[in-house]
Parts: sequence; C-alpha cells; structure tokens
Amino acid sequence: MGEIKPIILVASDVHLGSLDSERELFIQFLKDIISGEFGNELQALIILGDFIDLCMDIPERILKREKIQEIFTLLLDIKKSINLIFVLGNHEIPVTGDYDEKFKRRELKFLLKFKNSDFSELFNVELYCQYLLLKKWNNEDMLLLYDSRDQIENNPIKKIKIEGLDLDTDYSCFMTHGYQFDSDIHRFFVGQIWKSLISNKKFEVKETYDYFWNEVIKEGRKIKPITLKQMKQELVKLKNMSIESIEVLFSELSNLEFNLIKTNMRIMKKWERASNPDYYFDEIKEFLEDDEYDFSKINHVIYGHTHHSGVSYGNINNQEVEILNSGSWQHMQPSYVEIISKGKMNLKST
Repeated sequence: MGEIKPIILVASDVHLGSLDSERELFIQFLKDIISGEFGNELQALIILGDFIDLCMDIPERILKREKIQEIFTLLLDIKKSINLIFVLGNHEIPVTGDYDEKFKRRELKFLLKFKNSDFSELFNVELYCQYLLLKKWNNEDMLLLYDSRDQIENNPIKKIKIEGLDLDTDYSCFMTHGYQFDSDIHRFFVGQIWKSLISNKKFEVKETYDYFWNEVIKEGRKIKPITLKQMKQELVKLKNMSIESIEVLFSELSNLEFNLIKTNMRIMKKWERASNPDYYFDEIKEFLEDDEYDFSKINHVIYGHTHHSGVSYGNINNQEVEILNSGSWQHMQPSYVEIISKGKMNLKST
C-alpha cells in the first residue's frame, strides 16, 4: 500500500535574506511540489511566517538575490495550481503592542515594500493573514483566514474549500506564526529589538545582528569576547568577500553601535534559551483559554517561530490538544507539516 499523500503542506521560518537560511533545500522542496512528488491531491501550501527576514536584510537587496528570485519564481508557478497562503511573522512586521488591532496596517506596510517588484503577485493582500482555522464550515472542509481574534469563528476574511479531507465535525486546527504565544514581558523587550531592526535602513546594522544571531548565539558561543575586527574577519569567509569589501560595508558602523548591538543580543540570547516547547505549551494554553475569546473548540495547533520542531499533547479547555511546531529552514534539518485525510498531521523533514 502506497504512502498517503498530503492535501495541505505547512512550512515556516525560511528566513530569506538571513545567514544560514537553507535556500537550496527550500528550492528543492518547491520543485518537488511542482513535479508532483507530493501527489495530485495537494491543494494548499501555507507558509507560516518569517518567510522573509526584514530584520537581517532590506527589500532592495532581497529582491536582487539570485536564489531568492528563483524561490519567488517557483512560488508563482505553484500559485497557478494550488492555494498559496502567507502568515506574517515577527521578522516581517512589528509585533509590539496590540498586534491584532495593528495587524492590518502593518501587513499593508509590509506589502508596499514589494509592490513594484517583478514578484508583486506574491505580495497581494489576498494571500496574507494572521490566523487560520481548518475545520468544517457549512458542512464543507474549509481553510478560514483571519486578521484578528475578533473575527475567529464567525467572520473570516477569506474561505478556501479543501476537497478530500473528510474532517470530523468537531475537528478544528488553529494555525499562526507563534509570536502571539510570547509572554508580554518577552514581547516588550525582544519585540522592540525586532521592530527597530525591521525599520532600520542601515544595512551594516542588520548584517551585524545577522552575524551575532546566526554565527554566535546559534553556535553557542559567548557574545562578550567578540570584537568588531573579529566579526569582519569571519564575514570574509562567510560571505565570500574580500576584507576590503567588508571594511567598506562596515565603514559607518562605530564601536559604540557595535557594542550596543552586543547588549541587545544578550537579550536575544535569553529569549532563545526560553523558547523551548515546555514554555510554549504554557503560553499556548493561556492564549487558547483567554476569557475574551472562545477557542474552546480548537483541538489541533500548528505554529513556528521558535525553530524547535516537535509534536506534543496537552489538556487545554478540558480536552486533549495536539500541538505541532513546524520547525525552521535555518540552523537545523528543515522540517514541515503534512495534513492528510481526516486532518491527521505528520511532521516531516527534508
């Protein structure tokens, strides 16, 4: 008996524009979709946030990168035959304050940055949302898109019919990027850093953060001993550039700015240590048991954000809830989620 093929694919945290993004593997993943490797029943690809990394790169440079252009071209091809849906993450839009109230404005500001590109079709507001529900809707299996929690259940901004899932009437799968599960204190401190980086137009500042996050924190190295000179020397090899080019790139980065970035990265390191699955279960539980919203029917959750792929189960709203973190295409073996018949979810790696 052959392997059951997916009806929906969910991937997250590709971080295009950042060091260590597995662009080649993601290109192959998209080519496999186009070639039919995932079968003929596939009807939707959901990219669950942090697809583009505006903390670590700027739109003008992202759009010129050859591998990213190839990825965008493949997505345009995929969009012709199946539904393509993007959820925005904390490396694409600010997530401070009331993220539901401000989501629409932040979404439109993000899309404007790519409006006049050759790939503007991928930055159509119709493709974007903050939350999704997969469930029965008027006796049909539907992907329901939302911009805020107030809309959930009764007022989706878009409905996409999915054939062949045969969901049970009580099945309800909630999907979002996952920054929504950060505690208020984490979002206050770390969210300010993400916000400032997204708006920062100094490429050398983004490059420095990129280096510290991907080559220092993720490699388990100590932040304090790293000097500006050492970073430049390492980037020669990492970026395959001459030392003269690196010196020009960072000519306007002062030691004061460099040391301030190091201070901020210590905060990021604390967030990294806290972003484990056990911590996020408590935050997911608190989110879904919020008194202001009725999430009592949700029994499956898919999110990304923390890069810790895995499957777990817990009691939320007096029922067992299955929780999948879809993982990342950065720093580790890339992973994704397959949703097959009856809404069963499988975590896969490339």
